[in-house]
Amino acid sequence: MPRPFTLPTNCQFPPAIPEQVSPETLQAILLAAGAIARADGAADPREGRALLAFLREHGILARHGRAAISAAYEARIAGRRRSLADAADELAALGGLAGTAAAPLIAAAAAHVARADGVAWPQEVALLAVIRDRLGLRAGRAPA
Repeated sequence: MPRPFTLPTNCQFPPAIPEQVSPETLQAILLAAGAIARADGAADPREGRALLAFLREHGILARHGRAAISAAYEARIAGRRRSLADAADELAALGGLAGTAAAPLIAAAAAHVARADGVAWPQEVALLAVIRDRLGLRAGRAPA
């Protein structure tokens, strides 16, 4: 008769949540997502939900907290409407993360938000290109 399986006491499991995303990376994700959400004039609630879903899928929401992330995103999309040029200038802050392992994650989050309402607005497509450029990602290479 087989014996029941028991785990050794020194057994370690990998964390359920992947490696922690830095606060700097999270702020960059919120910057990019907010710019995309506002690109067509007004943020659609589906875009906010899509961002939260993306962050949940990548283990970021559990680490940083839904309430804090939602509040930071809402602050990003609040206020006056920005021109595309203003948004592109604001995205220059992403340059500090160019070429890092976080760059594809940031670009993927922005693309996820852009797809949320089912319409790829020209302004969103233009800002996605700006985001990829600021992050040092080559054109034609899909984010991870």
